[in-house]
Amino acid sequence: MKKTSKLVVISIIFMTIFSLTSLFKIEVGGEKIGLASITLIIGIVAFFVTRKTNDDVNEGLNYKTIFSLLKDKKVIILLLIPAIMDALCFLIAKLFLPEFITHLKARTEFLSLSQIPVMLVELIIFALGEEIAWRAFFQKQVSKMLPYVPSLIISAALFSLCHLNTGSIIVVTYDLLFVFINAIFYGIIFKRTDNAWISTIAHFIANLLGTVAMMFL
Repeated sequence: MKKTSKLVVISIIFMTIFSLTSLFKIEVGGEKIGLASITLIIGIVAFFVTRKTNDDVNEGLNYKTIFSLLKDKKVIILLLIPAIMDALCFLIAKLFLPEFITHLKARTEFLSLSQIPVMLVELIIFALGEEIAWRAFFQKQVSKMLPYVPSLIISAALFSLCHLNTGSIIVVTYDLLFVFINAIFYGIIFKRTDNAWISTIAHFIANLLGTVAMMFL
């Protein structure tokens, strides 16, 4: 097995392990620590290290094809679906599960107008980082070992686990359900475009809508 292949397998294994740590309560000095965020670092580093061996160094993150892909109406529709799902998530919660909105607000700092530019930068950076790690690296590499559908579901499920938070079972399950659904659509977008820039746009729009909804609900 080539060095890069070994690195891919090792990185996938460790991303999986650290994702699964979200299911357990790990404390240091009485404080709960989250190890799932390490998956982001592993995925990003592995992506940039292994892409050097590709014939096309822009594979999975090609800025040259962004505008041509955005001319495709089907891609535009796919881009908007995660945002629509977020809107649906908040609408259902507002009507039937207000505890969900309270749950989100409890772990979200209040944003003033002066903080909005910083928030936008953070949303873009985190969306891009997650798309590189989970779609451009994890999903793409796993899809070389498994059929597309299982690789899509596995990557979406593990990605969702990284967003697991404490709270009532109903609220947490509801939260993870919509994270999983959106992760499926991010994966579909990446599969169709082979470009994490495009799935990042969808991810950013959805996150932005969710943040704005949090500010006004």
